[in-house]
Amino acid sequence: MNNKLLAERVMVLHNILSKTVDHYFSPTINDGQKGLYETIVGAALWYLPGGDELYSGKISVAAMDSLRNDPANTKLVEEHSFPRKVGGKYLYTLFRHKQGQLSEQDLIQIYTDFLGKFNLVLKTENDKLKKWQKFKNSGLSEHDFLETAARIEDIAYGKAGIMLCAFPEAKYKAFKQYKAKLARKNSKIDKSTLTFVV
Repeated sequence: MNNKLLAERVMVLHNILSKTVDHYFSPTINDGQKGLYETIVGAALWYLPGGDELYSGKISVAAMDSLRNDPANTKLVEEHSFPRKVGGKYLYTLFRHKQGQLSEQDLIQIYTDFLGKFNLVLKTENDKLKKWQKFKNSGLSEHDFLETAARIEDIAYGKAGIMLCAFPEAKYKAFKQYKAKLARKNSKIDKSTLTFVV
């Protein structure tokens, strides 16, 4: 991950949060306006740099089965278990809870430990998850949002019928290298000799 770029972009994210948190919680703001604030902050999260360091070490059971049976045609999706819009809501709520005492370094830590993490799933599973990752469908309450927000992964995956299992980062990197070799069009490699073993 590009740590310099992360620090630069988190500075902007911190400025956005600190300048808009009072507006976000203003009684004159309606739900649509609040949703737009969440979307803007969620988009900022999307533009923070990624990297293998953010991989959770978990893959769906169905994706693991696909890797075992047909690795050449398996397409894995890096699925962020914490939806961006809910991430926006989470950061506003946390910023207010900490009474503005949330530093840029705190935001980096929250992103790398929590909001930026991703699991590996199949595309069809990713599509199923979208419905359950919306706050209104999650079953989380406004009252204890900070305490329960961390459960959104368990809730969404459970409702979508997706089970996760361990898949080491080294295996994920090996799979990406395998797929890159398969994708090389002008390569002199005999692709029939390429294998990937889970």
